[in-house]
Amino acid sequence: MASTISARRLADALPTTEVAGPAYRALYDGIRLLIIDGRIADGTRLPSERELATALGVSRTTTTRVYAELREAELLESRQGSGSVVRLPLGQSSTSSLMADSNDPDTIALTYSAPVGPPGLTRAFERAVERLPGLLATTGYLPDGLPGLREQIAARYAASGLPTDPDQIIVTNGAMGALSLTARTLVSPGQRVLVEGLSYPHGTDAFAATGGRLSALAVGETPWDPEQIESLLSRTNHSSAYLITDFHNPTAAVMDDPTRTAIAASFRRHRVTPVIDESLRDINLDGVEMPSHFALYDPNALLLGSSSKLYWGGLRVGWIRAPRPQLGSLIQARMIDDLGTSAFDQLVLSELLDDGGQTAAASRARARAARDHLLGELAHKIPEIEAPCPAGGLNLWVRLPRRISSDITTAAAGHGLLLTPGPRFFTNAPAAGERYLRLPFTLTHDQLTEAVHRLRASIDDVLQ
Repeated sequence: MASTISARRLADALPTTEVAGPAYRALYDGIRLLIIDGRIADGTRLPSERELATALGVSRTTTTRVYAELREAELLESRQGSGSVVRLPLGQSSTSSLMADSNDPDTIALTYSAPVGPPGLTRAFERAVERLPGLLATTGYLPDGLPGLREQIAARYAASGLPTDPDQIIVTNGAMGALSLTARTLVSPGQRVLVEGLSYPHGTDAFAATGGRLSALAVGETPWDPEQIESLLSRTNHSSAYLITDFHNPTAAVMDDPTRTAIAASFRRHRVTPVIDESLRDINLDGVEMPSHFALYDPNALLLGSSSKLYWGGLRVGWIRAPRPQLGSLIQARMIDDLGTSAFDQLVLSELLDDGGQTAAASRARARAARDHLLGELAHKIPEIEAPCPAGGLNLWVRLPRRISSDITTAAAGHGLLLTPGPRFFTNAPAAGERYLRLPFTLTHDQLTEAVHRLRASIDDVLQ
């Protein structure tokens, strides 16, 4: 049965700024952005034209024209008696838009935060090829990962103060594979999951997809408020929690030691299983001192890691460090979908972990230089944007002069610049995101310079 979005909910999700041009065009652009950005899912039934017109205080002629243009754009299918249902062709999806820079050489995509391959990556692939004959002598079915790679990952945890055995490591298809697997294993339909009110949207989506009911924290100075968490857990039972504690995506905040101690105590007290996304922990650009892994505060925590953020977006190898009681159920759930991660990619990561940290250091150095370049370009060309300097991670989380994030995203597409609007990162209160944009600094300096030029033009379009 198709889900339905009410007229009131749709009206609340739309940008609230006034832009130049016909009213129907602004409304069309707003609904289209919600669809292609994933905030209105494929198959969702929209309210009737009359209901939406009433909720927005516009004429029915306006909403009728908007729906007609959405149908012409192949984003909406309307049938007598069935209403108007979102039908998202692959070419319009936000997923395919991530690849627009390869489809159109002039398009610049700032919609994802994954780096191109650093110096040294080619050599890691070459060394992995040399080890390939031994791998081909096996079946290649590795539900928990290559033994040697699991030993290396476990040793890294141990070296950072968290004793870990290789059998506690499950290698997955990237961090998203780890997220989806933990969500399917831990959450049954109807169970509550604590999440940050401002977070990585695909992470919270993974828990919602299992039928989990998300309890989002209020957004404050940091993404985490221990008193609010204790109050929330005291009122309602929660099965699990999903947090990004290290160079949080998108804000780059790091949860400090006292906050970890307090939140871990609440989780233990209320028997909540924490899922801690550490996929950006190694992107420590300024060498700041990091708190201990969350599993040292709560042994029940599952830690998620990734190779794609530090080394290369195309190296789809992630992992879960799990407490032993969870291992059996995770492996069983894993084998429903696949029998393992690309064995060759695991060999490549094994080589990277064995190079003395040279490739990782080169990747961080390049990200640091790109961050500083982007900050300099923004300060020079768009000084009205507030852009704090993050100590780690791969993104700037910038504050706009007005609530125009969605409008800028729409205008930027006309300049060949793809952006993810700020509301996409807010779990329960998307309107709060209209003052923000996430700007990854994973492209070349020339690309970032041009991206800022196009962003300047987009802001001028909106504010004129």
